[in-house]
Amino acid sequence: MTRLVPLCCLASILAACSEPAATTDATTGTSAAATTSTATGEVTTTTGEAAPTTGESTTTGLFDERLRINHLQALGTHNSYHVSPGALVKEWDYTHLPLDQQLAQQGARKFELDLYFTAVDAPIDVYHLELLDTTSTCATLVDCLMALKTWSDGHLAHHPLYVMLELKSPFQPADAQALLATLESQILAVWPRERLVVPDDVQGAAVNLRDGLAANGWPALDDARGKLLLVLHDGGQWRDAYTAGGTTTAGRLLFPDAFGDVSLPFAAVHSLNDPIAEAAQIEAVAAAGHLVRTRADADNVEPSQGDTARAEAALASGAHFISTDYPPPKGDKYDYVFELPGGTPSRCNPRTAPPDCAPAAIEDPQAL
Repeated sequence: MTRLVPLCCLASILAACSEPAATTDATTGTSAAATTSTATGEVTTTTGEAAPTTGESTTTGLFDERLRINHLQALGTHNSYHVSPGALVKEWDYTHLPLDQQLAQQGARKFELDLYFTAVDAPIDVYHLELLDTTSTCATLVDCLMALKTWSDGHLAHHPLYVMLELKSPFQPADAQALLATLESQILAVWPRERLVVPDDVQGAAVNLRDGLAANGWPALDDARGKLLLVLHDGGQWRDAYTAGGTTTAGRLLFPDAFGDVSLPFAAVHSLNDPIAEAAQIEAVAAAGHLVRTRADADNVEPSQGDTARAEAALASGAHFISTDYPPPKGDKYDYVFELPGGTPSRCNPRTAPPDCAPAAIEDPQAL
């Protein structure tokens, strides 16, 4: 498949490269959360200590007593491969470390990759936007997965890494299944099936993934260490092709993003990006036992304004994976950083973890 070059104005491009809509679509050892300082260096907003667990989750106690994947809360990065193209477009002016350094130095455990197909069986490219924003710390999907796998191989006690894959190539029905097969074959070329958490592991004997999750819950953390959990971050035609019209995930490697709709047969993981406006929905989806990803900041709005309200809402929401463009340590561009209070680097989810959960039981830095 050939790539299509956007032929629209910059404003349209900015709108087009936003997150898919729900309907279409390291250990840091620190205890501070999202913080910002005035020009004098005084901290104006901080959450301080970790929020206590409530023990009120509707999922706690339904299965065995071991900690499960949905009991954690982890830090992640948005467009994790991204290198700023310059300051001309404020929304794109952020740069991430290479993926293995994010794991080792920043405590990131959740990642996002934008994918572009070039042809069936050809390398899958990773970058943000055709022509305008193309620099990446890992040029292809295989490169990115190798960076994660190499670190993982040396730190097999880590809890599952959550990796969102957004297919940005135009949809061509005649090529869809062949390209999706290319995607899965390139994943398996790096991460063997036994090192993945896949929908069949959760569905079990149930009729669909949603019902299997309700019956079985997520795998125990101790059974999923050293593994990768992949998400198809699309709510439109790619997802439809991948799930046979929204009916099945049998044999698939990726969990389809359900964007908050827990009634879908394949519902298990969800992107709900606004922890303020969508706070009630995040709480309800997490209480149902599903995984949620949200965002602490977006488009350089909160970092440039020193606004931590969104980050604090994300921490309190019960979301399991929280994306930021500014993981620790604090940089020199903005006086803003997002990190998990009390994490090692991840922590017990403040809404879904059992009350006796301790961060070191989620991931023990001594074991890594």
